[in-house]
Amino acid sequence: MISKEQIAHDLTIVYLNNRYGINVEGYISVSDGDGHGDITTKTFPDISEIKYKKVGTGEKGFLGLEKKMKVEDGYKADSIIDNMIKEYYQVFSRILSRLN
Repeated sequence: MISKEQIAHDLTIVYLNNRYGINVEGYISVSDGDGHGDITTKTFPDISEIKYKKVGTGEKGFLGLEKKMKVEDGYKADSIIDNMIKEYYQVFSRILSRLN
């Protein structure tokens, strides 16, 4: 027999897959066999895609504003992964308590 923890895990993965899956938005219009529309999909950034932030250089530029430069600030996917982990435990706990 499958344990309640395994069922809770599997249902949590289904939930997260639905919640964090590819987001497709747009419209399609078809009339008399011809169609047109606009469809876009949003996916997560690549796991190795670097996130940048702008920091001041201490140098004065145009109109006396401080010049800025881009520096690495972790990875774009880090905050998404952190949120997924946090949400995994919340959903798992909720499902497991409902099973009990």
